[in-house]
Amino acid sequence: MHSSTSQRPIDRYKGDLARVKVASDSEWLDNCFMNRVQRRVNNDSTISIDKVSYDVPMQFIRQKIEVRYLPDDMDNAYVYYENVKYSIRKTNKVENGKTKRKNSFTIDYSKDGVK
Repeated sequence: MHSSTSQRPIDRYKGDLARVKVASDSEWLDNCFMNRVQRRVNNDSTISIDKVSYDVPMQFIRQKIEVRYLPDDMDNAYVYYENVKYSIRKTNKVENGKTKRKNSFTIDYSKDGVK
């Protein structure tokens, strides 16, 4: 018996069962329990979560992004940006090193003063 209700907890639960709401959308429920972290994307289009490197779409290089994930299901982690989900994946360092990227800036060494 609970001192403030004079009922056993199970009886109280069963009495209010009609008022218990069940989530109708499992995806919505999963999203409620996702970890959310902010990361700045490196120039090689990677981020790090718990010392593990992940590839993200190149359009986010040098930007701050929000990553959502369930710790036991990193295969389904994603970048959430402007109400759109972009998948991420664990970095293959060999493949990442061979990826061609556009340089958003170039260095003009002729103005450096080094001869």
